[in-house]
Amino acid sequence: MLRQEYRKDEDLTNKPERLNFAELSRAERIYKALWNHVYPIYQSLKGSDRDRERQLIELSKTRAEVDFFLGLERRLYPWLHHGRRTSFSLHGTYKGRGLVFCAGNNQFEFVVTSIQAIRNRLKSKLPIQVFHMGEGDLSKPRQQYLKDMAAGIEVIDVANILDNGYMQLGGWAIKPFAMLASSFEEVMFVDADAYFLQDPEVLYDDPGYMATGALFFFDRTLFPDQTKGPDWIKSILPIMSSFPPKSRMFNLLSAHEQESGVVLINKKTRFLGMLGTCKMNGKWERDLISYQVFHGDKETFWTGFEMVQEPYAFMRNYGGVIGELRPDDANAVCGAQLHEDHKGNPLWWNGGLYRNKNSGVYRYLTFDYWMTGGGHQQHRERYTRDKETMMQVLMDEGVQSSDDLQLEPMDASWDFGESCLSGAKVNVLTQREKELANGYVGIDKVAREDGETFRKGDTVDPRTHDWDAATA
Repeated sequence: MLRQEYRKDEDLTNKPERLNFAELSRAERIYKALWNHVYPIYQSLKGSDRDRERQLIELSKTRAEVDFFLGLERRLYPWLHHGRRTSFSLHGTYKGRGLVFCAGNNQFEFVVTSIQAIRNRLKSKLPIQVFHMGEGDLSKPRQQYLKDMAAGIEVIDVANILDNGYMQLGGWAIKPFAMLASSFEEVMFVDADAYFLQDPEVLYDDPGYMATGALFFFDRTLFPDQTKGPDWIKSILPIMSSFPPKSRMFNLLSAHEQESGVVLINKKTRFLGMLGTCKMNGKWERDLISYQVFHGDKETFWTGFEMVQEPYAFMRNYGGVIGELRPDDANAVCGAQLHEDHKGNPLWWNGGLYRNKNSGVYRYLTFDYWMTGGGHQQHRERYTRDKETMMQVLMDEGVQSSDDLQLEPMDASWDFGESCLSGAKVNVLTQREKELANGYVGIDKVAREDGETFRKGDTVDPRTHDWDAATA
């Protein structure tokens, strides 16, 4: 029996030895090989998904590998079997592209602003699904408000699709499960307090996403010389891709590698990577292991893909900043965490509209400037110290020697407490970008008024608002 197997009602609080991630990774890789073998068999069967599942289970009585596969799936991913008997029937439901948000009552105002920014200002027509964890998480009146406030919005309880008895979701953990449960084939997760400066649909044309079917974003370069994360990953992954050894985390330049405010995955082609990430966010996996190693769900995306040996790509730029100049330093920009597209243009930011909500500064930002994140220069210097890697870098750059390398300008550096970045070029937002970003403040003011109405026990109809007229 896999030590990863546990009953729905079993408490593993004092049994961390039951969760051996090195063993889990080996089991998931075996599962991947079997999934790729059994899936064509499932597809060859006739009838509805329910009919094909019955036929596959009957076939398992005479085909040992099918029987082993079905048993392994139940042990690894028991939350899948909620109204279905195999993962194939869920996989077969995925269609089209769309955005996924997660929101409870406490995130309600954020998600209203983010969705209206996409629908009302950027005019994106991508369908949207908002996931929650039941009425105790997102009240019925708030659910109705979200459905009514713009076209093409569904509000879904994730426990209607996956078995929350096993997941026992809370906080960040809902994010990958919402992506898995979504009906979209090419699913883009967006944090409730993330805001776009371009139509999010442009990400589907990103070269990294098109090449791999999974696109992630780098976090800020912060907190160097932390060994806990890389040491743990090395202990569970004897074989890994070329990315981890080159990462800032492994080279002790940053404790954080990924920012999960926006994640894009093609579930038809990267379904198994999605399962690997979800597994790391299960109740006992996250409480006893993964969230003890990492800060929440962020690193579980690329690490989950590594465990299953699925490809992925990171956007080329590290987390930067968008907002306003520091009052005492015109060479520093302060505000929210900015992410660029592959061409280096501002694309989206995370952290909301306030000056520094993590430090309790709830004044609205003035969005005028931005700066790209640090890490490029240090990263190259660190990981090209050994000769073999240096040769690879030279070949990648198409140059003959290290003397010919065109190095980036000096890295920008973070003042984390103040959420300010300095030391790189200060860029001015275009007029269009300023109008969008500062215009979102007007939407947010309406959302906050409505949130206060709900907290008083009253209701409000979002269709009565003139969202176009909402300005800062």
